[in-house]
Amino acid sequence: MEGPMAFSLARVALLTVASGLLFGYSTASIAGWLEPIAGTYDLSIAGQEYFTVSLVISCFAGALAAAPLARVFGRRPALLVAFVLALGGYSITVLAPGLGWLVVARVMMGLAVGVSSTVAPMYAGEATPAHRRGGVVSLFQLAVTLGILAAYAVPLWLEDPDAWPAAIGGGAIITLLGLAALASVPESPLWLESVGRSERARRAAAALGVEHQPAVLAVDTLSERDRPAPSLRDRFGSLRQGATVAVLALCCAMFILQNLSGIDGILYYAPKIFIELGFPAGVAALGATFGLGLVNVVATVIAILVVDRLGRRPLAIYGAAVMVLGLCAVVAANLFDLPLLGLSGLCVYIAAFAISLGPLPYVLMAELVPSTYREAGLSAASATSWLFNALVAVFFLTGVTAFGLAVVFMLFAAVCALALVVAVVWIPETRGCALEEIEEKVVSGVPLRRLGRS
Repeated sequence: MEGPMAFSLARVALLTVASGLLFGYSTASIAGWLEPIAGTYDLSIAGQEYFTVSLVISCFAGALAAAPLARVFGRRPALLVAFVLALGGYSITVLAPGLGWLVVARVMMGLAVGVSSTVAPMYAGEATPAHRRGGVVSLFQLAVTLGILAAYAVPLWLEDPDAWPAAIGGGAIITLLGLAALASVPESPLWLESVGRSERARRAAAALGVEHQPAVLAVDTLSERDRPAPSLRDRFGSLRQGATVAVLALCCAMFILQNLSGIDGILYYAPKIFIELGFPAGVAALGATFGLGLVNVVATVIAILVVDRLGRRPLAIYGAAVMVLGLCAVVAANLFDLPLLGLSGLCVYIAAFAISLGPLPYVLMAELVPSTYREAGLSAASATSWLFNALVAVFFLTGVTAFGLAVVFMLFAAVCALALVVAVVWIPETRGCALEEIEEKVVSGVPLRRLGRS
């Protein structure tokens, strides 16, 4: 790869990584510190769930706000808002002024993650050449796993339950990395073209090494401010065009399945799960949790290396099948008191998730949604993800208490089986396909399964 091209790709990759780190660390940092926080503020089981879910519900709100931000102001300003909000939330957490302020801080971090988790994959998909797009967008999921691993490692490293304000607030370092990366990249050529800034779009495309096709990307040369707003009838008429509704439904379904597969309960409450499986509380449970995070990272690296070689469909199909097997092993471990089998099953599940339901919804979301609805479509899919994320977060501990760990994990296994069916029947193979080629097929009404390679 030529030097300038590699440098451009590295800048986009760094921004994608910073956004993923923000996601992973913000959401998982509560896992290792929930017990001391609950002790400090006398939180019940329900109180712990609500405190945890305060960030997740805010992620949902941030994902909804991402579409108008990215559409009206651009991808870069939207990400700037996200990083500034996160910096404020982390700064408040370091001060730990009280439970109310901590909830405010989590709300700020949640809004930031909701915006960035929508806009960063969108930008990466638009600012990366087609033959590199799958890997670069998948870097977001790798960074998520690295952020989760860091969140699991910090409690083990500090070994001080009173250090949670500085430990969680240390995520501010990620926001500074994100701001630096954001300052080094141009605006998305697709967005610039969509608002009539063709000359800037050409320069941005040249700087990023992506193909510039104004005839496909722009409806006309009017600016966003001057272009007449389409009527509600026009919007719905355009939405019904071709396979657009089916694409949006598939993207939302992938995120629903991603979250209901159990990943969020495992990430937020992993130490408690390992205690339920028979591991001693404290260092043993935290160590097993860290091991889980390490498997997550390694498997995600493998996913990035193969997603543009093996393709989306094989990873989705075989990954979902192996996830079912891993969760069934956890159920058996809980029923027959076999802690190591439970750890092994969770590692198998996490590894399979990391190469399938982890990165693929983001990759497919960035590839399949037509440019006309890219902001709104990606925002809707991301918001759907966070809504079901919150559902799992707020009911997981209650469900385990009421029905037992085995029943809850059997439900997760059933969701993974459904994901296998969706992958076989509907997921297309988009490896190496240009965004414009995919969009043309969507608009033409080509069935989902044939939107990519035949």
